[in-house]
Amino acid sequence: MSVRAARDDDWPAIREVQRTAFADDDIVRLVDELRGDPSLYVAELSFVAISDGVVAGHVMNTWNDIDGVPVLQLSPLGVLPAYQRQGHGSALVRASLDAVRRSGAAALVVEGNPEYYGRFGFVPADELGILPPPEALYDWAVQVAVLDGTRLPQGQLHYSAPFRH
Repeated sequence: MSVRAARDDDWPAIREVQRTAFADDDIVRLVDELRGDPSLYVAELSFVAISDGVVAGHVMNTWNDIDGVPVLQLSPLGVLPAYQRQGHGSALVRASLDAVRRSGAAALVVEGNPEYYGRFGFVPADELGILPPPEALYDWAVQVAVLDGTRLPQGQLHYSAPFRH
């Protein structure tokens, strides 16, 4: 298995990974809308996991804000069912954290399983003075990986428009 930045020719496979991983066509809408908005999408922060010569997983990191201060969000992260529980998701999270750290961002937010993301240093957002967005499906699942504590914004996290549909 290897992880690399997503390329334009990966997108048909990425769409299928996300659709299959979530068993939901709405996730494809989300991926398409995020990728289609240059104010949100950062191409070098979108990664694929390649296994057996196929795109087995995908993650993207896109812009949201905390009371007007830009912050990156890791979402969605999807792995084909046949490749789950084999380290693909973990490799994609680590690639995201490394790349977001190199980009100079102060933090990376995620809404996901605290047990899973806690292994990578994510902590509950509310413990850091960051309020979950009203659209969060599970406010207890909104977490933050602090990459530069001296610049960590506090306040209300606001999801970008594609997440609010």
